[in-house]
Amino acid sequence: MQICAGGCLAQASAQPQATRSIARLAWIPRKQLPSVRLSRLNSCPYINAQAKMASALALYSPLDSGRDDIRLLTLSNAPTPSELVHCWLEKVSLQDVRDEYAAHLASANVVDKVQRKKILLWGSRHGMQEDSDGAERWVPPEAAHRFSWGDFAALSYVWGSPRDRRDIVLNGEVTSVTRNLESALRELAQQGHFRQRYKLWVDAVCINQSDASERGSQVSKMREVYNGSWSVVAWLGEGDEDADLAFDLLRHFSTMAPEQQKELASHLLRSPTLRWTKAFYGLNELMKRPYWFRLWIAQEVILGGSAAVLRCGSKLVGWPTFCAGLDVLFRRDMYIAKDKLLQIEVRRRHSRKDPVWHTLSLHLVHKDLWALSRQNEKGNRSPGLRRLLDIACSSDCRDKRDKIFALLGMMEPQIARALVHDYSMKTPQIFESVTRLFITHFNNLEPLREGNPWGKTGTPSWAADWTWDGRFRYSRVDSPVWGAWQKTDGPEPGREHVYSAAGNQAPHFRFMEVGLLECSGFVLDSVAGLGARANGYFDWHKRSIRQARGWKSAYGGNVETATAIAQTLLLGHVSGSLPAEYRHSVAMLHLPCTFDIAGPQFAQRGWAWLSSQEGYYFRWECWRAANDTLKVGGLPLHAYFDDNIPSRADEADYNHVYGAFDRTCKERRLMLTERGFIGWAPDNMYGKYQDQTRIGDVICILHGLSVPLLVRPLRDRWQVVGEAYVQGFMNGEALALLESGDCMERTFVFC
Repeated sequence: MQICAGGCLAQASAQPQATRSIARLAWIPRKQLPSVRLSRLNSCPYINAQAKMASALALYSPLDSGRDDIRLLTLSNAPTPSELVHCWLEKVSLQDVRDEYAAHLASANVVDKVQRKKILLWGSRHGMQEDSDGAERWVPPEAAHRFSWGDFAALSYVWGSPRDRRDIVLNGEVTSVTRNLESALRELAQQGHFRQRYKLWVDAVCINQSDASERGSQVSKMREVYNGSWSVVAWLGEGDEDADLAFDLLRHFSTMAPEQQKELASHLLRSPTLRWTKAFYGLNELMKRPYWFRLWIAQEVILGGSAAVLRCGSKLVGWPTFCAGLDVLFRRDMYIAKDKLLQIEVRRRHSRKDPVWHTLSLHLVHKDLWALSRQNEKGNRSPGLRRLLDIACSSDCRDKRDKIFALLGMMEPQIARALVHDYSMKTPQIFESVTRLFITHFNNLEPLREGNPWGKTGTPSWAADWTWDGRFRYSRVDSPVWGAWQKTDGPEPGREHVYSAAGNQAPHFRFMEVGLLECSGFVLDSVAGLGARANGYFDWHKRSIRQARGWKSAYGGNVETATAIAQTLLLGHVSGSLPAEYRHSVAMLHLPCTFDIAGPQFAQRGWAWLSSQEGYYFRWECWRAANDTLKVGGLPLHAYFDDNIPSRADEADYNHVYGAFDRTCKERRLMLTERGFIGWAPDNMYGKYQDQTRIGDVICILHGLSVPLLVRPLRDRWQVVGEAYVQGFMNGEALALLESGDCMERTFVFC
């Protein structure tokens, strides 16, 4: 991308319209870049190239990485609607710390804290309460400035269309930025907070986008910038009535006592006033804003944590308040009540909009951004590979490589530093590099659980393709279980807390030539039969069942086989990764196959939450309908179930198994093995017929991997198909077969 140095404001205003049009035609956007700039040409039609270069160099003089240099903006005017926003860009050093703040950082009660906590404690010393709403504490008093030059906030925003642009004045030069950025700068300029010593970091302007080396270096400093800023200002866009009502609703929810929340849903549904329905409609519209679908915002908000503040126009709300308010929607009956309130308002407005909540952004905030921002402030470990993949899959990037680079600030620091931030690297090289680093850093083969041959980027099958669309949030056994007791916080369990299929065997691996990984382990079994594969999220292909010929259960008779089926459907665990007990197996086998049968029984027992699941019961209902004809031994699958709930059944058990199955059936396809076992194989719900698990695929145990792995022979090498579950072999039981000689140690070379 080329930067043209323009003239002063007076010159730019006086230049002919034709000249300005030529300047815009001369701009050539670069697809990889999230944001671009364009300076207008001088009024003179013949511009000296050396003069333009000198002007650009003056604006973007080199940054000294040894001194932690960054550039910051001040907003020097409160523009009227007809005036341009005037900004001044200057270079500062993050090492120019005031003596008082340096002493604070070195004090005994602060030195071992994480960065965000150090800043919060410094704010507390200057009269700012840590638990106050971020909206009240996002601008520091001058006495609290940490640097000799003042202090700074970081802007988090969506770039918007590169074709929809507006002008600002940057260091006296008229410069073009995206419309959304100009709107944010205009609103912040009106507030007057960034006019002097309190400054603003904005990636599109503060980074020299025409310098690839600087761009890579500064993006690698994202963690330092957002985690070290006084505040993170999240610009959701221009304000409107919907946003105002949504902010008010969340503020109200965040202050409610637990006993008030218990009766909230029933109260709202009994009295769905116009005020409430409009507010819920407004909240849904707010969560549909483009801001939530820009991947870069994930690390920006997480690193900002309790110091982040969300803005829509002139209205703002602190991040903790926003998240605490959203959390109320996930409490028991509120998740259902929100649907009904939205439907009421859509009908009242005679709107053609689909009266369905945009839950992708709700879950992103509630389960990822909120939880991880709190963990970051507590100094908990960085999110694992699977959590990062889930976040990456929730948003889109213009450049596929940004699936990695947009999350560098959230990764283990050693892994982030080792990644070469070079946009000249090809996408599969970057994806392979990340998997290599996770394997070597943690000295285990857990990242292979994320591999498969179905990606479209040419990534090796053993490395996660971060663009594969078959990955589903909350499919892991350590994921929160859908139900009345969802876990909303805490670090994800380590692999040793759930499964240990390879026991305590240390991994043996080496990276060969590019694209090849050698590991040691042994073959356990192979696929003999398969249940129906998913057809998107709402359906299964019943005709895709592959019956296992002559299959005999290795578990014993029908009773033992039924228990094995139930445990398989629960992945052996219920909520909180607790092992499933016999009572859970009974509940799973007595969960009615349709809501028409289940609903009256739930209502008769007064099971409120399950009674409200009519709109969500389809996952169990459709899965059963598609798989009931699969032969498990001499009986079809449906013969192992009973639709009548026992008289002494416990509501909690049914809540747990219903939610656990909802987690289990995502990304998985029921399988029967040659040795007579039951389990799950990888499912590719958006894939074509040939892009699926196949009969004859091999189940292996690799040393250093906590779950069995489904693999496929490919000449003298192997492809990873994905992680598997085999009932009875998830906690080291297969090692006995190795010791007895029933299985033999071997080497696998994965491509």
